[in-house]
Amino acid sequence: MRALTLLFLALVASPALASRGAGAASGGVEWLGPPPKVSPRRVVSLAPSLTDIVIVLGKADALVGVSRYDAQPEVSRLPRVGGFLDPSPEAVVALKPDLVLWLTDSGALPSVRKIADLGVPVLALPVIGVEDVTAAARQVGRALGDAAAGERFARGLEEGIARVRAVAAGLPRPRVLFVVGREPLVVAGPGSYPDQLLRIAGAENVVKGEHPWPVYPLEKAVGDDPDFVIDAASLEHGGSEGRLSSIPAARRGRLVRLTDDDALRPGPRLLRVLDRLLATLHPQAVAP
Repeated sequence: MRALTLLFLALVASPALASRGAGAASGGVEWLGPPPKVSPRRVVSLAPSLTDIVIVLGKADALVGVSRYDAQPEVSRLPRVGGFLDPSPEAVVALKPDLVLWLTDSGALPSVRKIADLGVPVLALPVIGVEDVTAAARQVGRALGDAAAGERFARGLEEGIARVRAVAAGLPRPRVLFVVGREPLVVAGPGSYPDQLLRIAGAENVVKGEHPWPVYPLEKAVGDDPDFVIDAASLEHGGSEGRLSSIPAARRGRLVRLTDDDALRPGPRLLRVLDRLLATLHPQAVAP
């Protein structure tokens, strides 16, 4: 988890991420390399969130390689082929895959193009926001030769999202600061994945502006006086509050430390995250 979170912080600060184009829900999906097989039997996933989708669709047996950041028990024995930014074309091609699933990021594009040029079909999926998760579920289902499974899962996600929205509708909207890094202080801004989750769960992000992952002055965070601080940086710092203790919400017992990276990983775990947020922000609306 530590390595995955550190990589996430590097990604959110990178120009490559900021310059990404349309998400999967907006038609940003792309095929690289030769035409894929109708039902691939050997699949390599270059991102844990895409691995999650394959597993949820019941196709874990087709996986022959994953990224170094994959910690799912279903793939614990599989070869590792690199990470988000540095997939190894040689390691991927050596596994003789019928399909590679790639979470689009321009920093890795040269390596991924090399994989495609060596004769391996690559499905490039830009999964940035909540709608991209459901779109990716459908795309991966079709790519694996089981469009029905992808559609069922996507509809389940959409129904779960609608359920959370309905529960949160009409409730007071607490103001939330979502922290992803401490040195410097980096927060989830408008348009980021955590920002979308907060809005669905009936909260208001205190961070304004246009940048999805701004570096935020601590003085500004203190002055914003959020009702809750959600601390994803605790994944790196354990139980230490550090400078976050100066934010009034922390002194009021409203500092919520995350214990996993689900809220930073756009993928099938989004319903679990939404339920946690709903229970944290609106405990009165959640049945015991």
